[in-house]
Amino acid sequence: MTLHQSPDTPPAVPAIDGFERVQKMLNGMPDFAALYTAVELGVFEELAAETMTCDELAEACGADPTMMGRLLGWLQAHSFVAGNPAGYRLTEDGHVLTADANPSQRHAVLVTGSTYWREALGHLPDTIRCGYSNPPEGHPLYEYLIFTNGLAETFDRFMTARSTPVGRDLATIDGWADVRLVADLGGGLGGVLAALVHAHPHLRGILAERSTVTGRAHSYVAGQGLLSRIEIIAADIFDYVPRGADRYLLSSILHNYGPEACVTLLTGVRQTLQDNGGGEVWIVEGTLPRRPSTASPWYSTDIRMMSLFQGGRVRRVSQLRELANQAGLSIDRCAHLPCGQTLLVASPAPEREC
Repeated sequence: MTLHQSPDTPPAVPAIDGFERVQKMLNGMPDFAALYTAVELGVFEELAAETMTCDELAEACGADPTMMGRLLGWLQAHSFVAGNPAGYRLTEDGHVLTADANPSQRHAVLVTGSTYWREALGHLPDTIRCGYSNPPEGHPLYEYLIFTNGLAETFDRFMTARSTPVGRDLATIDGWADVRLVADLGGGLGGVLAALVHAHPHLRGILAERSTVTGRAHSYVAGQGLLSRIEIIAADIFDYVPRGADRYLLSSILHNYGPEACVTLLTGVRQTLQDNGGGEVWIVEGTLPRRPSTASPWYSTDIRMMSLFQGGRVRRVSQLRELANQAGLSIDRCAHLPCGQTLLVASPAPEREC
């Protein structure tokens, strides 16, 4: 046999055919179940504090020692832990799943593995058949979070871990020098806004959120040392858009809603901009590629939005432009952010002469 590679050249990876690709997806289900179980049991938190034997870890987590050993085998094979029965410790990858990691994936795993999320995805065949989703437990997501405090707090932390890099990316874009007040509509705990205000000392912010979130947002903003610079307002942003800001943010908001709701929200923002005498709205969304055959992680998000929200969907840039146009807004600039999302900068469209 003739070899055409040097000893230092890794062997070529064979292309994965359709059968194997489906098998990888099937394997992803038990893999995620194992990861969720390790997070839910507190394995990563325990090992973040000290090296532990399998028996010690099982006792600390309230688990069967034999089963814990098998779970540790999976974790070790996936490079989340290292060691042997004499003692296990977290790897760098494992630390990402602790609560104190920055950024942390712990809360994303707990939310994605929650009963609500699993049931929503389990109803996907019915959603596809009938054209709309029936929310688990009979309650839309944000309504469900109101009376599920533990999941609500975890969801907030999940969203903050996702939104903070967006704020950092936005902060590096030119054009903040002349902005004095920025309003983040539906901004969760304030991850995007805090990143912007930290980066630009002259900037003040308004965070408009549901009343069920503002208490937790107050704690987060206080922890950032920004209560003197960020005002937190309890508001339904479909009914009330705070006036006076130079720039408004809608970050990962539109993908939760159908076209009519999006146009209603954007119209309210446009009217406020006109009342203010000018300004911009910065729309940040994950977007599907222009060519449908192009692979993108946003297709997975689109399936999730379809499952969780009535009318929710990830859109293409052209579709977001159309929603903006229907609301009387003109997209002036568009840019892809390092975090993977897309920024569309819009302002009120010039009124057409009759």
